[in-house]
Amino acid sequence: MTRMIFVRHGESLGNLNRRFYGHTDGELTDRGRAQARMTAEHLRNTHIDTAYASDLKRAYETGKIVAEPHGLTPIPDTELREIYAGDWENLVFEEIAEKYPKGFQEWITDIGSSRPDGGESVAELYERINKEVWRIAEENEGKTVLIAIHATPIRVLACYWMGEDVKGAQKLGWVPNASVSIVDYDTRSHTVNVKVIGDASFMGDMVTELPKNV
Repeated sequence: MTRMIFVRHGESLGNLNRRFYGHTDGELTDRGRAQARMTAEHLRNTHIDTAYASDLKRAYETGKIVAEPHGLTPIPDTELREIYAGDWENLVFEEIAEKYPKGFQEWITDIGSSRPDGGESVAELYERINKEVWRIAEENEGKTVLIAIHATPIRVLACYWMGEDVKGAQKLGWVPNASVSIVDYDTRSHTVNVKVIGDASFMGDMVTELPKNV
């Protein structure tokens, strides 16, 4: 059994400015760093053996802040990146809706079937993220692993955790910035046991979330 602690990155400049970052490598805001420190404090007394993070700055810095009290530095992992948004990269949501109305409408009404124009499909992300997380779980059998990651990867992981294929993503929402999801991965039976998804109860009025219509 490998315990996986997933932390979504803190508020980024993309979140603040309503931009679709995808692989765009933007920074955390000051609020995002404060959120990450709150998550670090929340997990301070939780045993963590090792840490991984998407190599994109917003996730890696979050992972670094959360891992620091445990004397750990995250291993950067390109396979843990946010969905590649292609032509939508770094555009504000309203601009995507105007320039790519068909694709954006599918994104907000049937996200599991969608693909940003010129980018990675959500189904491809589902396969990429699940494959990498299982690899990490198997590589760290019996340990507790911190993974700093992004919103869409957590949303498709949650489909898997709930026994759904990628089409189930439409029924799920976005988890808050710097929230915590804990799932036990049984590498022998290849099953999972969900403990919590998207917990930000420790953050009080510092909670930030993606709008529901993106």
